[in-house]
Amino acid sequence: MKWQQQIGWQVRQFLSANLQSRHGRFVLCGLLIGLCYFPVWLGGLTVGALQGSAGLPLIAAVVFLGAQELWKRRRELSQMTASSEDQFLGHLLIISGAILFPFCRFDIWPQALIWLLILAGIAFSSWGLSFFQRYPLLILLVLISVYPKPGLMARILWKTFTPPNFLENFMAWSGTHALRMIGQSAEVTGNIVEMPGGSVEVAWGCNGFNMAFTMAAAGLILGLFLQQSWPKILGMMTIGIVLAMAFNVPRIMLLAFASVYWGEASFEFWHGPIGGQLFTGVLFTVYYYAAMGLIEKTSKKVLS
Repeated sequence: MKWQQQIGWQVRQFLSANLQSRHGRFVLCGLLIGLCYFPVWLGGLTVGALQGSAGLPLIAAVVFLGAQELWKRRRELSQMTASSEDQFLGHLLIISGAILFPFCRFDIWPQALIWLLILAGIAFSSWGLSFFQRYPLLILLVLISVYPKPGLMARILWKTFTPPNFLENFMAWSGTHALRMIGQSAEVTGNIVEMPGGSVEVAWGCNGFNMAFTMAAAGLILGLFLQQSWPKILGMMTIGIVLAMAFNVPRIMLLAFASVYWGEASFEFWHGPIGGQLFTGVLFTVYYYAAMGLIEKTSKKVLS
């Protein structure tokens, strides 16, 4: 109970201190909106996890890294002050977000955007423009964490700049050729893998993009957590993407066998959250050893 009492005391002290100043009241107004958004954010992560997404642990890791970075910089931040112009702009962003938020409850993404706007307002009014210039890593972590479905934004960008069904067609072609290599009769038409007993469509959820994005995010988080250089982090992200695409080929082969020969129940199992998590678990295990190998290899080069 002591730690609960201590937390309660700190919360009361925080509220009391902020209620006594005009700037503090603006900050509290923004944080109140954040409390309203929190159940929506957590709900989005939970639904994604139940559907087989790895977003919950990844976003949790990003939040942890962001909080850790804030704690490390707390003395520097306590010495930073905002100019009157920055404070006015920050307060304007906070109050604009507070006014708009009730009208943006129809979906998660506009609420996330409003929360991001409010966070920017709090940073502007508390520390000024120099905060954004001095702490790009912290800003990146916040950008990743505010929306519980970051893969959706990546999907929109991918579909905007690539031909229709580009990745689906490529993965169907790869799966077909892999089936031929093990002696199976298979043909590909667009994103359809055709076998003598039936066919399977490689739709968006099976094209490997979501897992590749997740593995790239995992490489970024792991690299930041281990305090690696940016070239190493980019290397870890690239390894994750390549492994995700490589692992997706046998998954397509397995789904094709399940659809054509093993029945609907088997297909639904391997296509559903449990089957997807089994592949994800193996992929993460292989990725971990590959990433650690990259770190150890480059470290030995530096030492030699």
